[in-house]
Amino acid sequence: MDAMNHRKTRNRTWITAGVLALCLLVIPPQDARGQQVRADVMAHLEALPVLHREQMADFGLTLADYIEEWDWLEEDLPEPVHVGIEAILAFMGSAVKTQYGSRLTVYSGTDLKYLDRWWFFEYEREDYLQHDDQQFNALTWLIDYYVHIMIGHALDKYTEFGGQSHFQRANAIALDGRFSREFQRGWDERLDLIDGILAEDYKPYRLVRNRYYRGLAAQKDNKLVEARTLCREAVDLMAEIHEKNPRDKWLSEFLNAHYLQLADVFSAESPTEVPDAESSREAYDLLIKIDPTHRSTYEEHAEQVGS
Repeated sequence: MDAMNHRKTRNRTWITAGVLALCLLVIPPQDARGQQVRADVMAHLEALPVLHREQMADFGLTLADYIEEWDWLEEDLPEPVHVGIEAILAFMGSAVKTQYGSRLTVYSGTDLKYLDRWWFFEYEREDYLQHDDQQFNALTWLIDYYVHIMIGHALDKYTEFGGQSHFQRANAIALDGRFSREFQRGWDERLDLIDGILAEDYKPYRLVRNRYYRGLAAQKDNKLVEARTLCREAVDLMAEIHEKNPRDKWLSEFLNAHYLQLADVFSAESPTEVPDAESSREAYDLLIKIDPTHRSTYEEHAEQVGS
């Protein structure tokens, strides 16, 4: 009987090992797919009492892990979506759990930045953050909301309005947050923000980013004619925006971030692709009109064309 039990145990061991091996073959680790979102999280703890400063010492790393270890996208992108988060934490009190408040800045690249003034959440160091789109969580839902917005902007760079589904997901989070039983201050503003991104009036901005970033990608591949064509479309769209509102804040911020790259695209040349001097000078004239702050840069590059 003991020998028979031993054989059964050994057989179960081999079967278990075989199943585990099969799982390892069939289910690749997430790292094999490449990182989808890269998170840079900076949590400022200086305003917290000493005890809570120690309790929140790993909060930034915890948030970064929460973001980076989740599958946000069905498709693979040429590079990870960058999400920068800066939180200035304040101690709000302790009831069942410790309550914190924070001013939050979320950014990506040089021309996207959102300031959130009303982040309130409960948190203890031993808490495990998990993704749950059913049960409201003041901490994770806000992070999910902004990550989807940043992914939406990133996908817009590759495909015209490619980020629509992620913007809609952010909108659904804001709606649920706004009308949840655990309603907290700030969700009205977040709903207004995402409604604005999804609005018809915002589509020209999304198209500008699409043409501009596709143009930069073409320039990187040394497809300079394509790069200039796409960036010229971006400039024409910006000219239309400027015509409607010469003081457009978004347009000003975009040009402040990208004027050097735009100026370079229209003067770049290679042995096989020479820029159309007249078309490039027209582009510079438009840029000077809509962005007189950087006039000298555009003029310097224009002088190089056809010289």
